[in-house]
Amino acid sequence: MHNSTLSRLFRVVVLLLLVPTLLFSMATIERHPESELRIVSLSPNVTETIYALGKGDLLVGRSDYCNYPEEALALPSVGTLYSPSLEKLLSLEPTLAISSAFISDQMLASIEQAGVDVLQIDTQESFAGTCDLIRLIGEAVDAEDQAELLILSMQNTVREVQLKAQDGPKPTVYMAFDFGSFDSAATADTFLSEMIALAGGDNVADDALYWTYSKEMLLFHDPEVILLSPRWGDPGEATLKEFSTTKPYSDLHGVVRTFDADIISRQGPRSALALEMLYDLIHQESGK
Repeated sequence: MHNSTLSRLFRVVVLLLLVPTLLFSMATIERHPESELRIVSLSPNVTETIYALGKGDLLVGRSDYCNYPEEALALPSVGTLYSPSLEKLLSLEPTLAISSAFISDQMLASIEQAGVDVLQIDTQESFAGTCDLIRLIGEAVDAEDQAELLILSMQNTVREVQLKAQDGPKPTVYMAFDFGSFDSAATADTFLSEMIALAGGDNVADDALYWTYSKEMLLFHDPEVILLSPRWGDPGEATLKEFSTTKPYSDLHGVVRTFDADIISRQGPRSALALEMLYDLIHQESGK
């Protein structure tokens, strides 16, 4: 089969908010034999998933953001997930590149034209979508059975958290990824909104879309729990101080805590752990 046909078959695009997860879980993927697979992962959750499926030896490269597990750091980086270096990527002689939807169509076309198959995936709105992402990657790396075992374990953890949360209080929650001149939050169309609900919280940003929220609505809701993603390079203390001393955020009355965005915001094998962490952040009794 001609390589361009292979590329078209292999490039599975999961469109954010538009394509139901069932569609990509049923997609037909043309695969190389495992002995021929050389994968460059351009997305952190993809890298985590491949390692979790026991297929880390298939990876020959990663993006700058692929920082877990620790052994991934030994792989050569090809640059950012938005604009990787085509020269660096091709120097690794991959047979497959797996990317998120943040990469440009022009870059994807250049990778394909160089003879490398591309599998493009994107964030889904739900935990079920996370499971389908894992299945898709499992199919690509010939690890379907491992994927199902991983998903089963994650589903069991989710059920345990739901049981803990179902009869308890449901505090109002605001999860912020940025604040100041621009306020980015887990809105109704994000998988994190479902995660907050599964963890027994009531997401105040469920009345908004597209990861953006207004200061006016935040002040109106005055949530009981405010969760902040720390600024780049900050363990959390500086972010907490900045938030609590900056208007209008300083007028809020809820408890403010930081969270590990690398774990909580990545859809992949640590999503069940993320839910446990989120439950603890929402329901812990004391401390800011």
